[in-house]
Amino acid sequence: MPGKTGEPAAAAMPPFGFLDDGSEPHAVVVAGGNLGAPELRAEAERLVATAAFCVAADGGLRLLRAVGRWPDVLVGDFDTLSRREVEEAEAAGVTVLRFPTAKDATDSELALDLVEERGGPRRVYLIGGVGDRMDHTLANLMMAARLCLEGRDVTIIAASAHIAPLVGPGRVCFSGRPGQPVSLIPLTPCLTGVTTEGLVYPLKEATLRFGTTLAVSNELAGERGAFSARAGRALVVLQRRP
Repeated sequence: MPGKTGEPAAAAMPPFGFLDDGSEPHAVVVAGGNLGAPELRAEAERLVATAAFCVAADGGLRLLRAVGRWPDVLVGDFDTLSRREVEEAEAAGVTVLRFPTAKDATDSELALDLVEERGGPRRVYLIGGVGDRMDHTLANLMMAARLCLEGRDVTIIAASAHIAPLVGPGRVCFSGRPGQPVSLIPLTPCLTGVTTEGLVYPLKEATLRFGTTLAVSNELAGERGAFSARAGRALVVLQRRP
């Protein structure tokens, strides 16, 4: 509808993220990081509402409570949550798994491992986990890379970017605004048969080697794009532009 000034209303922004038909069941792990961003709240509400299994890693519980949800399981050493918050979760019927502060894995890794231990879906969305703590951010990115190499499908949903695995032969589709930055980062020695669709800088049957940056900082030409590869594994990083 036109505004009060008589000017046309602004066009709706295209959705930002990876395109998924929703046919495959998924689990959700909610970690720490910059969880106050409106984008993360909206993603959490949508993904948790349709999740087959949901785990909160320590402070990730607060994001879930902000959207009116409880996890199935809460894990961590609870150096972020208060005792009252943990007790409220238990009273609500949430399974609480306590770990000592001095432990051999981060809360996020414990939560991701729990999904596999409980026989959860192969597809997992990790909400958060990318924030001001550089060590935790790098650890979570490397953990996603390891799980990709092991054949699991873990997509990171962060305020600044969405990160998804590409496993060849395969294709990853995404949407956003024209000019949205998107990168492809090889995880295996060679990523072969790399072809782009809908991007400003095209590639066709290219070979990318681990540690090289040929496919970093590409851009969406329109509102949709895709990377495909014949063999190898990689991470697709769709960067949110303010």
